[in-house]
Amino acid sequence: MRPFPKTALPFLMGLLCAAGPGARAEDLKEIDWTFSGEARFRPEWRDNADLDDAAGDDLRQGFMRIRLGLGAKVKERYRLFVQVQDSRIAGEEASTASNQKNLDLHQGYAEITQGRLRVTLGRQEWFYGEHRLIGNFGWNNVGRAFDGVRARYARKGFFLDALAAQIGTSVASGASRGSELYGLYSQTEPRQGAEYEAYWLAFADHVAATGETGAPGTTRIHALGARARDHFGRFDFVAEAVVQSGRYLGDDLSARAAAAQAGVTWVAGLKVRAFAGYDFATGDKDPADGKRQEFFNFFPTNHPHYGYMDYEGWRNIRSPYAGVAFSRGRHFAQAKAHRFSLDQERGPWKDAAGSTLGSDAAGASGRSVGREIDLTYRFAWTDKAAVEGGLSRFAPGRFARLTRGDDVSRWAYLMLTFAF
Repeated sequence: MRPFPKTALPFLMGLLCAAGPGARAEDLKEIDWTFSGEARFRPEWRDNADLDDAAGDDLRQGFMRIRLGLGAKVKERYRLFVQVQDSRIAGEEASTASNQKNLDLHQGYAEITQGRLRVTLGRQEWFYGEHRLIGNFGWNNVGRAFDGVRARYARKGFFLDALAAQIGTSVASGASRGSELYGLYSQTEPRQGAEYEAYWLAFADHVAATGETGAPGTTRIHALGARARDHFGRFDFVAEAVVQSGRYLGDDLSARAAAAQAGVTWVAGLKVRAFAGYDFATGDKDPADGKRQEFFNFFPTNHPHYGYMDYEGWRNIRSPYAGVAFSRGRHFAQAKAHRFSLDQERGPWKDAAGSTLGSDAAGASGRSVGREIDLTYRFAWTDKAAVEGGLSRFAPGRFARLTRGDDVSRWAYLMLTFAF
């Protein structure tokens, strides 16, 4: 790795001076520099993603990601942070002697704090709650950051965020022009470990695309939601509910979603937590009536919630699940079982990324998508280094068998992470 270039220091100091009238030359003597990094390598194996043994789609991939971050803070009031990232998949470059330009800016922002108000401008990670609607998608080899501004008012046990971002590619229509994300998000923490939240999110895509009626239209979605997480002795719970309205590609949109989980924990040398939950999101009742009920998943981190194989997202889903987790010292293990069904049999089955895996507009294939079992184990040999592995199995239900394939799909991974 090259040494930190000397020309960058005056440049960053100049930016700090320009941050505001309070950053005078003498303030530069009190700059607090921080340097951070992460290296992650994750080989994966997946078989029968199409649920068809005859297709021979055995897939092996090696995901590699390196992040380096540099921060500078002056008197707790001004802060700059820059994080570069190299993300690649082993063997997928034309040649290791070629330059594929996988290096990019993951985060780069300026932050100004005045009293209880903090404003952050630039490329930054956002995540709220369980990341069901807004997440940094850290499991992904690239992850997610937002180009925008966030203003946070905070006092003890409470914060309120106002956020706005420009999205490069529209999730709604696939258009290359910018779409927009806005929102207000509040949280109160009456005691340690308890969170109660309310939020409003809006997404707008200004590019007309064809909806159910065949006529082009734009997208404008509003979502109102609430989330609660709390614990009482050995018992804990988390619940979230969202309602949506607006227009999707010109069609009228009315959708809703909910998720809930409850657990109980025992500690006797070995910490054991048993839990059960339910995930629900509406699907589209009629793919040709100009009215849309499929829930819009915004920009989530779906991976931890709807099966580790990522064959489901928070849309057109009814899914009970149960599991048990064990932890002791630096060891953690978990087993989790899901059952997936469609909310609406005429609506499509979509994966975590929103791609259609199966559909039956006539609704003759039923609602049963399948069952998944996920086994995971993690060992943290230090606070900054860990090894994690998992094995999953998806067995198709009637809908999946009739619209995609009738064979079992399997997936496994091993992930090494080093951070500083």
